[in-house]
Amino acid sequence: MVSALAMIGATPASAASPPAFTGTGIGPQPTGLGMGSKAALAQASCNSNGRTSFALAGSGPYCVSPWTAGKNNGGATAPGVTKDSVTAVIYIENEQQAAGGSGSQAPTDQATGKTASVKDAIRDTLKAFQYAQDTLHTFQTWGRTINFQVYEASGPDEASQRADATAIADMKPFIVFDQTRWSTGGAPALASALAAKKIVTYSASTTPAIGKAQDPYRWANSTDDTAAIPLVASFVGRSLAGEKAQWAGDSDLKTKTRTFGIVYPTAPTFDFASFQPLLTKSGGPKLAQALGFDPNAAQQAAESATTYIQKLKDAGVTSVILFAPGPLVTGLMTAATAQNYHPEWLFTGYQYQDYDGFARTYPQDQMKQAFGLSILWPYADPKGLITDGFRWYWGKSQGVYSTTIPAVVLDIYSAVQYAGPTLTAANVRKGLFSVPPTTTLLGSSGYGFTTGMPYPEYAAGGTDRALAFWDGETNGPAQPGSPTDKGVFQYVDGGKRVTFSTMPKTEPKFFDMKGAVIQVPYSALYADGVVPAATPCAGCPSATGTPPASSS
Repeated sequence: MVSALAMIGATPASAASPPAFTGTGIGPQPTGLGMGSKAALAQASCNSNGRTSFALAGSGPYCVSPWTAGKNNGGATAPGVTKDSVTAVIYIENEQQAAGGSGSQAPTDQATGKTASVKDAIRDTLKAFQYAQDTLHTFQTWGRTINFQVYEASGPDEASQRADATAIADMKPFIVFDQTRWSTGGAPALASALAAKKIVTYSASTTPAIGKAQDPYRWANSTDDTAAIPLVASFVGRSLAGEKAQWAGDSDLKTKTRTFGIVYPTAPTFDFASFQPLLTKSGGPKLAQALGFDPNAAQQAAESATTYIQKLKDAGVTSVILFAPGPLVTGLMTAATAQNYHPEWLFTGYQYQDYDGFARTYPQDQMKQAFGLSILWPYADPKGLITDGFRWYWGKSQGVYSTTIPAVVLDIYSAVQYAGPTLTAANVRKGLFSVPPTTTLLGSSGYGFTTGMPYPEYAAGGTDRALAFWDGETNGPAQPGSPTDKGVFQYVDGGKRVTFSTMPKTEPKFFDMKGAVIQVPYSALYADGVVPAATPCAGCPSATGTPPASSS
């Protein structure tokens, strides 16, 4: 579910004019970066929105200071850095791990439709990025070429990860990107060991607490899952607390002031201890019931749903906060119906519980009372417009395509660009923390304090939500695994995103079709309502129909 659109530097151009590069949460820039300066904006490669181009005009990163060949960039400013190059290592799963399905979706050879290797996906993605560099000057690398190398994991266990970390450190990289098991936690032992060796490391195993502890060497290559805790606490406390449980299905519950219960995972990465203090700070009451479940035994928890529901019911809970995956949601709702209990169900976006394809399988008599926060967004159809850099270069019938590798390469380019000429880990942090946040209907992106979270952010996305409610009567797009097309989450206020600091202080208009959407025009992703022009790709495989001479 990771998309390059969620990463800094590849978001839709959010305005027709450059943003302010100072303000609340935006840190100072590294020396020489010059992001948004007159010299930066005056470059031929810079568009009116203050960004360079990639597949669409102005869809690249923010424009920074120009650079002339031979200018002094400080030379060997850090291990893995010379005046001419930066060494970057992409850590990938071995064949056995990949065959076990532990990682992201396998790359596809677009020419044959067959599964291909991650190494080939990296090779072809780099060709697209290099073409953008050569023709559009999309990224500023300060006179240095990024030397990408690939290291295949020896195994998933901790001992293998630590051995791999030692071997990779011997390669003397400046930056390492842990591509393994993106959707299920990456390689935590490897990432921790590399960061301890003062190597900038991206990994799905990085939480805000870990990022802060190993700052400036530890970054997340996925969304911030822990952001759901302050976001939901803010939502419940500011938007719902003190009001009647008007959306409950039972008449006696509707007349009661909301009493909240919560179902949550007992996992080290889920900081439940912080939820009640944040809820109290946001104006919410004490939880009437808190029920933890083992996230590694969700099916077993679903089988215990009858007991969970009885406890919620006995505690007088009118509104159940669901930090629960789909199978447990189904179990809870089924047990609630059996006990003639129809509370409000507050969705949080946990493990994509708010995906229409999942929600259509939940008990629909209970889903009538389902609303809350969605990590997803209304569908926006580009109507054939190529918006990603890979297919802009390769088209849809050539090259080895991966849903995640373009974001990997993008993160590395972005880290090098925003650090400025003096490439150090400290300047990577300073640079990323100085980039203004970007918000579209696809979500916010930003690091540091730019997105308004109550802690420094080391992941580019996941720090906002849409307000949504379940509509069981409307048909939506077909979804994999869904037995029907009936049922959709409707997005309140046109799908507008909310953050920790912008959570509404009054109850949103749930179950009100006025202003609610399930689909928006692609132009709605842009603040000025205008989709940028496509960037020509002269001589690209997408234009010529033939691959470049060195494509294999």
